[in-house]
Amino acid sequence: MPEQEGGRRSRHLELPPAADRSFKASGSGNGGKIRPITDRFGHASRLKAALSAALDAGDVRRARIPSGEAADETLLAVTSAPGYPLPIAKIDSSGCRLVAMSSPLGKTRPEVAVVAVSGTGANRLGRRIDAYAESGLASAGGQQLSSSSGEADLVANVDEISLASVSDLWRGLETPPTGVRWWQVWLERSALYEEEPLEVLRRLGPVLGLTLSGYTLTFARRTIVHVQGSASQLAGLVGTNALPVEVRPSSAAEAFVEAPLSLREDLVADLQARTIPAQREDAPAVTVLDGGILARHPLLKHSLARSLTLHTEGLAGDVDGHGTAMAGLALYGDFAAALGTTFPVHLRHRIESVRILELDGEPRCAGDYGTVMAEAVALTEIDAPLTRRVYSMSVTDHTEVASPEAGQPTAWSTTVDALAYGHDVVVSDGGDVTLLTPNRPGPGRLFLISAGNVREGYVQDHLTRCDLTPVEDPAQSWNAVTVGAYTRMAQVPAQGSAYAKWSPMASEGELSPFSRTGVQLDSRWPNKPDIVMEGGNLLWRSAPGGELDTVAAPSHGVLTTSRSSHQLVHAVHATSPATAQAARLAALVKERYPNLSPEAVRGLLVHCAEWTPTMWGHFAAAGAFKTKGNKQLLGALLRRYGWGVPGEERLVSSSLHDLTLIAEEEFLPLRANRGQLTFAQMQVHSLPWPVKELRDLGDERVRMRVTLSYFVEPWVGGQGWRDRFAYPSHELRFDLPRHGEDAAEFQLRVSNDAAAAEVGRAADGRKRKTKADPGWLLGSQQRQRGSLCSDLWQGTANDLAERAYLAVYPSGGWWKRQNAMDRAQVPVRYALLISIRAQDTGTDLLTPIRSEIEARISVPVSIEL
Repeated sequence: MPEQEGGRRSRHLELPPAADRSFKASGSGNGGKIRPITDRFGHASRLKAALSAALDAGDVRRARIPSGEAADETLLAVTSAPGYPLPIAKIDSSGCRLVAMSSPLGKTRPEVAVVAVSGTGANRLGRRIDAYAESGLASAGGQQLSSSSGEADLVANVDEISLASVSDLWRGLETPPTGVRWWQVWLERSALYEEEPLEVLRRLGPVLGLTLSGYTLTFARRTIVHVQGSASQLAGLVGTNALPVEVRPSSAAEAFVEAPLSLREDLVADLQARTIPAQREDAPAVTVLDGGILARHPLLKHSLARSLTLHTEGLAGDVDGHGTAMAGLALYGDFAAALGTTFPVHLRHRIESVRILELDGEPRCAGDYGTVMAEAVALTEIDAPLTRRVYSMSVTDHTEVASPEAGQPTAWSTTVDALAYGHDVVVSDGGDVTLLTPNRPGPGRLFLISAGNVREGYVQDHLTRCDLTPVEDPAQSWNAVTVGAYTRMAQVPAQGSAYAKWSPMASEGELSPFSRTGVQLDSRWPNKPDIVMEGGNLLWRSAPGGELDTVAAPSHGVLTTSRSSHQLVHAVHATSPATAQAARLAALVKERYPNLSPEAVRGLLVHCAEWTPTMWGHFAAAGAFKTKGNKQLLGALLRRYGWGVPGEERLVSSSLHDLTLIAEEEFLPLRANRGQLTFAQMQVHSLPWPVKELRDLGDERVRMRVTLSYFVEPWVGGQGWRDRFAYPSHELRFDLPRHGEDAAEFQLRVSNDAAAAEVGRAADGRKRKTKADPGWLLGSQQRQRGSLCSDLWQGTANDLAERAYLAVYPSGGWWKRQNAMDRAQVPVRYALLISIRAQDTGTDLLTPIRSEIEARISVPVSIEL
């Protein structure tokens, strides 16, 4: 990677290997407050009566279930008091077996834990409630008791115990809808069960009047199946050996309507003649998951490696033109540049097509996108296992009303995360899909997914409209690159054109009016979108009645290939073309650096993105890099624009004054200690800063960018975030020394910070507050959301010279919190990207850093900590 090229540009540099360092981090606690109860005895008596009534109701329900089909355990719903979190760890060890968790946003809605309780477990839970009541009697007798004495942390925050119903298993808006419809039913799986719950469901479904789809999606601990029927029919499954633990709404496909633009055929023919396809046999490919591609299109046929289809009667061609449009952008980028020159167009990658939509634009089974995604990946990898590919999908779930559940994992987004992490796909002859957890993660896969579109209700203040419209499923995926849209097409329509009296809605370099954002997503979920690309603009005018007329005019769209035989190029808008263009950039990175991992390519796309001057104006107004900057507002802006627009030149090469270092590492974050998993290691990178040159620059301002990219193994099932129901398998963080901090002090602080982050509170019980490190744009709280963490630091060259180390350390995750001993020896991978940029473009930082790296490779440098 480090060899030099001609001119002032170079390939990115490879950071020397990191050193493993051990540390101790304390175990997790409840991390929440305990509700004060004046009458402990009365509270305990009420819960004890509720538990008894729920168990009796469970016996009545069990008697109605066909012989042999009733579960031995009773499914209960444990509800918290609003604002008081449930003590998850205590519930799970109190005789109840936690199977699902709902942690709603805000403090006004209660948490609900769905638990399975056996007869023995119920007795154990009852005894613990009695112990809490006895502590209340002791208190009434004058004895001083602490708030945590007895079983206060288990019982006090519980407000209700009841027999679980479909409403308790429901994971959608408010209450389950009425009428016959399709549902997603999540079944619990365990090696303890004599029969797979899916087989029980297939047997009971017809008896209850339920229709099952022909396809399922199976993870290690959950099976997802689509069931048609009413909520009352679905209720018949609760309490059976089918073991339903969650019910979710089924989803529908996004409809695409594109605006055409006629171009002369001779321009297209000229471009066809100037196009030189990729010459290398091992050239990477963009795999377009969409509605198929018009294979005979003259601008695509020379680069279409394969065209595959899933269950669409063998028809691989395009129906509505969307897939063909995405293929053109994934191959060429915006055609405006290519059509406006006379130079040869050298392509460096190819395209593949997998048709995942039926003729009507729907998946083959309503809402069955998770299965479709897994099958599409399996199909491409079986057909061409050695191809280096990136997956591009501009299809999202069509939602118009913002849901309070937005951003939470779904079957579709979880499938994307599992595939990206490296799960193996097995498809049975009957079409059932199973995602197998490998002993160590596979090579991983890179997915680029559109953020979803604002389709109606446009207003002149489009930024507010976009901020209130959250990204669509599966754009909330932790491991995918989510692509939003911005626009530079802010020109006023020409006089005499059809839109001469219309005005562009977005200014140049601003967010496109079509683009959804992650501003409304809860802080538990990742920063989305990750990047933005050109998505065109919207034109508007005032209608006679005062309303707002809008139009997606061809003149303000992105040019690409069309499936129409009489107009081979047309214009498209919104986040779909933005995603396809981003996928092209990812393929160019893979062609330039064939050995980079998917984590590194994903990290590079974000790392090399920059905000336009218009976007940066918002960050500056929020106090970017200032001591009293509004970090929350800066975080919200990040969730509107992502990290900006990645530039092609900066993606593939460094310059003398603006260079990027890349490290790809793996380590074991956990170890087994007396039957419990504890954090074992962090990794410390010794940064190859040219100290002399930086000291010579003195107070000259320099900027450093750090990006940490890794993939998580998703926890399937349970919407909760805390404790054992955390969604990511693990989390990673990065940190650098602060002013005056030596190596030993740095390691100690990182260890303490990791421990504090795990419990969420300081040693004295107060809410943990991390002292801000000056110089960072976002800071640790805003950047550390999701599995891609990035931040900008600004300071003097002297200050940078002091930051000689960078630590990558683990935090949280269900591996540790569920004590998953089978993950103790599973390594975690990550890609680390570090850039430094001098304000003076004549400053050469690249040459001395390259020399420092070469010296360290020839003479290894130890890190004394």
